[in-house]
Formats: sequence, structure tokens, C-alpha cells
Amino acid sequence: MNTLEIFLSSLGLSWTLSKLLPYILFLIIGFPFSVIFYKKFKLLKPLKIIISLAIFVLPFLLYFVYSPIYQGDFSNSGYTVSSENRFPDKKQLTVYVLSNCPYCIQATTTLKNMLFNNKRIQLEIKVIGNQMNDKIKYQRLINQMGNVSLYKKGDSLVREPIQAMLKLTKGEFPTYLLSENGHAVKAWHNDRFGVRAMDEVDQFFRK
Repeated sequence: MNTLEIFLSSLGLSWTLSKLLPYILFLIIGFPFSVIFYKKFKLLKPLKIIISLAIFVLPFLLYFVYSPIYQGDFSNSGYTVSSENRFPDKKQLTVYVLSNCPYCIQATTTLKNMLFNNKRIQLEIKVIGNQMNDKIKYQRLINQMGNVSLYKKGDSLVREPIQAMLKLTKGEFPTYLLSENGHAVKAWHNDRFGVRAMDEVDQFFRK
């Protein structure tokens, strides 16, 4: 999300509306300029219509170039899981990440924005790695705004069986998972965790 969208969300708008509203606003901005051009300039009517339409959509196109809409931006295609993993009784958002996964690192920016807007979100990041530095890196990335635990790949004493974790995430990272009363509720892969999913998480912790 860009700075404008984050600002709108900080005003109390939903993540979906914060994402959608700028595109609508830039369409509205282009309309009066389009009308003014059409009324003020004397040109052949077909040419006036073409130029007026171009002026109408220009602000929208410029904003779209600055902030394109990618596949999955508005997605909320999560999946239910039957997990052997045990979670805390309280509501929690658990995010499974790999130590050097660029998408996982990028996801921490989204998580920080979500936690900034909703202090009730209980976050735990589980880092699949082998070095303590992997844990420290993610602690820094989220500015200590949530818990970070190291999930050592070669540790036979880990609390959660590695096979159960892979079944839960389906081998895709990052994976976002909501849990309550010790059980998984819903999970998302990164390309399905759009602004509508962010709103669902936000409302989950506001209930």
C-alpha cells in the first residue's frame, strides 16, 4: 500500500475503501477539467470529445501508473485448515515466514500498518530458519510490534511437528493464519491476502 492509502486507513477507513477511494477521487478530479476544456475551446466536435475524455481519465491513469492494481490486491481467498498444531486460546494472527524470503520481508510492512491501526491484533511471526539472526532480523522489521519465534528446521524438539506446519502452509510463504480457542480458523497465502482479507483480520480482533 502507498502513503495515501495508509493515510486514509489511519483516518478510520477500511483497508478496502482506502485502496479503492483514491482511484475514484482521481476520476472525479478529471471530470471538471474535462468539462471546462469541452466548453471553452472551439474545435471540431469529435476532436473535442476525444481530448475531453483524455483529460477526464488522465489523473486516474497517472495515479494508476504510480500505484497499479495487481492481481490479489482485493483478494480474500483464504482456506480453512484442520491443523495438528496447537495455538493459544486467545485470538492470534500467526504468520509463517522463511528467513530470506523477499515476499516475507515485504509482508512485514503490511503487518506493521495493520498493527498501527488496530492495537488489539495479537501477532506472532514464526521464522523458519536456523540462525538466531533470522529471528532478530524479523524483530527489527516489525519494530518489536509483535512476537517473533524461531522455528528451526533441524530441531527435533520443536513444539510443532514440521510435517504439520507444511500441511498447514501448503509449502507457501508467507502464510497468514487466524486462530482462536487453540484452533486454526482461517489461513491465507500471500497472493490471496489482499485488502479484503486485511479487513477480515481487523474485524476479527475488534469483535
